[in-house]
Amino acid sequence: MTAPSLGWGTWNADLPAQLRHPASGLIITPVLYAASQNKSTRLSPGPGVIFGPRPIDGDSLALDLSHAGTALDWRCRFGADDSIEITWHTKGFGEWGLRFWVLICVHGGEDLSLIYDPASGRLAGSQGDFQLQAVAAKKPLMTTFHDDLEALERELFDHGYFYLASRGTAGHFAALRFNLEEAPAMTLRLSVSKSGSPALAKPRLPSPQPENKPPAGGAGAQGALAAVHDVMAWNHTFDFINHRPYTVLSRFWTSHKFGGFGVWLDDILYNALLWGRFDLERARHNLDAVFAWQTEAGNFPCLVTGNDAWLDRTQPPIASYVIWTLFLQSGDESLLSRYFHGLLRNYDWWWARRRLGETGLVAFGTSLDAGDGLYKGTKLAAKDESTMDNSPLHDPVPFDEESGLLLAADVAVNSLLALDGEILGLMADRLGHGDIAERLREQMDAHKARIADWLWDDSRGVFANRMLDGRFVAPLAPTSFYPLVAGIGSVRQIDSLITGYLDNSDKFGGPVGLPSITRDDPAYGDNVYWRGRVWGPLNFWVYHGLRRAGRDKDAAALADKSWRLFQQGWKDRQCGENYHAESGAITDQPDTDSFYSWGALLAELAVADVSDVSPWAGWCLQAPAQPGIIGP
Repeated sequence: MTAPSLGWGTWNADLPAQLRHPASGLIITPVLYAASQNKSTRLSPGPGVIFGPRPIDGDSLALDLSHAGTALDWRCRFGADDSIEITWHTKGFGEWGLRFWVLICVHGGEDLSLIYDPASGRLAGSQGDFQLQAVAAKKPLMTTFHDDLEALERELFDHGYFYLASRGTAGHFAALRFNLEEAPAMTLRLSVSKSGSPALAKPRLPSPQPENKPPAGGAGAQGALAAVHDVMAWNHTFDFINHRPYTVLSRFWTSHKFGGFGVWLDDILYNALLWGRFDLERARHNLDAVFAWQTEAGNFPCLVTGNDAWLDRTQPPIASYVIWTLFLQSGDESLLSRYFHGLLRNYDWWWARRRLGETGLVAFGTSLDAGDGLYKGTKLAAKDESTMDNSPLHDPVPFDEESGLLLAADVAVNSLLALDGEILGLMADRLGHGDIAERLREQMDAHKARIADWLWDDSRGVFANRMLDGRFVAPLAPTSFYPLVAGIGSVRQIDSLITGYLDNSDKFGGPVGLPSITRDDPAYGDNVYWRGRVWGPLNFWVYHGLRRAGRDKDAAALADKSWRLFQQGWKDRQCGENYHAESGAITDQPDTDSFYSWGALLAELAVADVSDVSPWAGWCLQAPAQPGIIGP
C-alpha cells in the first residue's frame, strides 16, 4: 500500500506527529498532557520527538515520543483507501497513567461538522464533499469540543483533566481523550471518503511492538537507502503559503527561521535528486518549488522564505545535473522539455552577471540592482552564493562594492558551471536544439580549458581559487577536487590531488572526512560551519569526481568513510547538517541541525557505490562488499 501523494501525510513541518489530508482539509493532531507538570504538547520537533522508520513502500511511519518523563512508541499505517490507523504503546511512565492523557484532535475548516456517539464511541463528520469516520479499539474516556487547539490547551492549563464542561457530542473541533491507565496501548482507525462508505470496522487493541529502530539492512547499501528515504520522507511537507508540497531543509527551521516556508536553492535541488531513488513525483515537487521563483534576469534565487527573498544572489548551478540524472533514472523526457529553457536562462545569467574580468572564468557576487534581500551588496551576500558562507576560502579575497563581485575565480562554481554547460548541451541535443547545443559545447570547451590552465597551482599540485590579480588563495577546501566531476584534470594532476591531498592526513585524509578546510589550515580548529566541519555536499561532488576520473577505489573508500560517519549519528536517529571532522559529532556545537536533508547525501554515496546512474557513465552496477538486496 502506498499513501496518496496528497492524501494523509505529515505535511505540517512544525508538527511531525500531525496528520493532514490536503485534499479535504481534515487534520488529526495528537496532544499529550502531563498532570505532573500541568503541561500539554503538540509534539513540535525537538528532544521529545525522534523520527523513526518510514519504509520505502510509504505505508507507515513511526515516532518515539516523550513528554514529562513518559515515553510512547507511536505508529501510523496508511491505507490505499485514504484510511489511517494510529497506534501507541507506552514504553515508560513518568507519572501515574491516570494522570497522563493522549488526546486525538480531529479538526479542519470552520465548515467541518462532527458528531460523536457516546454509546458506540464513534466520531463521524463531513467537510465539503468529504466524509470522515473514526473509531478506536476502546471508547475514549470522554470526547470534548473546542474552538481550536489554543482553546483546548488553555482549558487543560486552567482546569486540568477533571474538567467536564467541554464534554459534548457535536462541533467542528473534537478531542478524543484517553489516559494511559485505561489505554496504555491503543489503536484508532480513521477514514476519509467522498461518498458514503460502510461503517469502519472497530480495530483491535494492538499487540506488543518492538521499539522504533531502523529496519533491517545493517551497514549495507539497503540500510543506506532506507536511511535516505527516512530523512526525505520526514522532511517532505506542504507549503501552506504557496500551496505546494516540497521537502524542507529541516523541520526545525521552517516557521521560526523562515516564516512558514523556505526554498534554499541547492538544498532543495539535492532533495529532488535524493527523491529520484524512490518517487519522481516528489522530486518534481522540489524542482517546481525552485523554478517557481526564477527571476526575470534568469537566476534562481539563493533563498526565498516567508520573510525574505535573496534575488541578488544564487548558488552553484547543479539543477541541470539533478534533472538529467532524474531523466536517466526515469526515462521521462518531459523533465527536459519542462525545465530546459529555465536552466539555459540560469546558465547564461552566470556569464552575463558573474564574469570575472578577462579571466574567462566566473566569480561569486551579489547583484546590486536585484531585490532588497538581507545582506544585499555586502561581501557576506557574495559569500552566501557559494553555499560555503564562512569558508576560509573567502577570507583573503577582496570584495568589489561597485561590481558586487568577490575578486577571485572559484574552483567549485567554475567546475559546476562547466558541468552545467556540458549537460545542457546533452539536453539541447535530445530536444533537437542543435544550434544551442553547438554554442554550449564551444563555450564549455573553452571554459574547461581555462579551468585546467588558470586554476591549477603547479607549485602546490592542486586546483585552487585564484584572485583577479593572479595570486592563488592559500586556504584549500575539498572543492579543489570539483574539476574532476567536470572531466577536467590530467593523470598527473589527478595523482597529485589524491596522493597530496585526499590521502594526506595533514590535508583531507583521516578516518573522518572530508573536512571543509585542510587540517593544517589555521581556521580548521574553529570548528564552526564551513571552517573545518564535514559536509555531505562536499563528499558528494568529490566522490562523483573520483568516479568520473576512473579512480573507483578512491571513490569507494570515500563512500565507505561517508557512510560510517553517517551511521555514527544515525544510531540516535540524527542526520547532521555537518559533522565534527575528528569525533564525527553532530551536536557538539550549536551551529548545526540534527535532522537536515542534505546530510543524507553521505548515506546516498553508499547506495551509489553499488547502483548509480551518471551523465558520463549511464547506469553502473558494482559488486557490494556483502551480498544483499537493494531497492524499493
